[in-house]
Amino acid sequence: MKWSWWLLSVAFPMSALAAPVGLGSNDSLTRAKAINPVVLAPQTAFAAPEPGTPLYIARAVEFRASSETTGVWDQLPDRRWVWRAVIHARDALSVGVTLDASPALGRSTGHVYSPQGSSIYPLRTQTQERVHSPLVGGDTLILEIVTAAADSHPRFTISRLDYGFSDPAKPSTQHKSGSCNVDTVCPEGDAWRDEIRSVASYAASSGAGTFSCTGTLLANTSGDGRPLFLTANHCISSESLANSMTLYWNFETSTCGGTPNGSRTDSQSGASLLAASATTDFALVELDARPNTAFDTYYSGWNATSSAPTQGTAIHHPMGDEKAISFEYAAPASTNYGSTGATAAGTHWRIIDWDVGTTERGSSGSALWDQNKRIIGQLEGGGAACGNDESDWYGKLAVSWSNDGSNPCSSLSPHLDPNGTGAPTSIAGYDLNAAGGTTLPLSDACYRADGGGDNGGAIGGGSSGSLLLTWLAPLLLAGWWRRRSGLRGKH
Repeated sequence: MKWSWWLLSVAFPMSALAAPVGLGSNDSLTRAKAINPVVLAPQTAFAAPEPGTPLYIARAVEFRASSETTGVWDQLPDRRWVWRAVIHARDALSVGVTLDASPALGRSTGHVYSPQGSSIYPLRTQTQERVHSPLVGGDTLILEIVTAAADSHPRFTISRLDYGFSDPAKPSTQHKSGSCNVDTVCPEGDAWRDEIRSVASYAASSGAGTFSCTGTLLANTSGDGRPLFLTANHCISSESLANSMTLYWNFETSTCGGTPNGSRTDSQSGASLLAASATTDFALVELDARPNTAFDTYYSGWNATSSAPTQGTAIHHPMGDEKAISFEYAAPASTNYGSTGATAAGTHWRIIDWDVGTTERGSSGSALWDQNKRIIGQLEGGGAACGNDESDWYGKLAVSWSNDGSNPCSSLSPHLDPNGTGAPTSIAGYDLNAAGGTTLPLSDACYRADGGGDNGGAIGGGSSGSLLLTWLAPLLLAGWWRRRSGLRGKH
């Protein structure tokens, strides 16, 4: 690859990139030539996943570069500063970036996007010292930071690059789910159309890279539309991990058993951790914003009583692929995690073996519904797979409800029953578009100052497209870079 040619080819697209911050075409050519891309060498894919870890889709590569020596700064006529860098990962299917910003970014805003403008994601710059970007599909990412008016340009560090082995916007080529999985668009999903709309696949960034899990949007007793999202603690165990989440709604096949062709265009980024517990392996986060009404999401109901279900249904993203549905027609057994012995005081529901479908890595954190379409737990792990009769274990929502005496940092009840009514302990779901009220402030600060830590390296898109695509139109036309040639463990 001749970088000299490439740098010249950037000149026209950069005129489009300059539009949102007011740079003229005369300046853009100069700036484009000045941007030396950060180049990441090809990386090897992860070995077979280790037990107890989520599904990794990108490898973290340590990297240190200052904003003073990488990228290009320009001051705008309104006295704001704009900084851009180009990051190229050879042969990668997606690229991500991490910034160590301290409080320096302050009032600055940021985005990462693909050269073609097909993927545009905001950065969560105002609330944390370490900023993880979502993965951008393709081998090249553009990073942009814009300061508030009259602010001097901040200093920050690119501390890591994520080399992706799959494109979040396309079907996986590195991992494929088993053939026994049933697409939610199939007739088996007809009775569960509302609940299917409450489930999202998500990616998040930890020490080793970026991983994929599943979660579910939950109703609360106030019915106020607060965007509460239930997943697994072994996926999201810190504020930093929650901050880095990018959710993909409606990622489903268009035909039953057909070609995997789901779209991840319905996305949003950012969340805050409200409560978590390793006992039942649950994590509850609050999304930075309600899902866009165009996504047509649904708030699922739940059952916080200890009454035994008569059957179980799971809706999830096996191997991070399109949404699937699984059924257990026998009664789930009350056990402890990994145990086959039944006990009424158990912390988990055991699915003895799935009658229809299965679960896999990437399904971690997905909900289990009872026969009344109420969530009763979320997936911790198990050995279930196509071709076997092994079990899965779901942490009980009834136990998570009042962990540690309803401690708000480790219990669901303060968040799902915000007014402390104590009743009802089982509620039906409701439609997002019918929900009233406003999003409430975060109810506690349990994880707000966790220092940006994560889960130790065991392993974040609300679309700004409508705003940014207007200035990316020339870039799209340019066709930039056309020449670029358990127990198997926790799911």
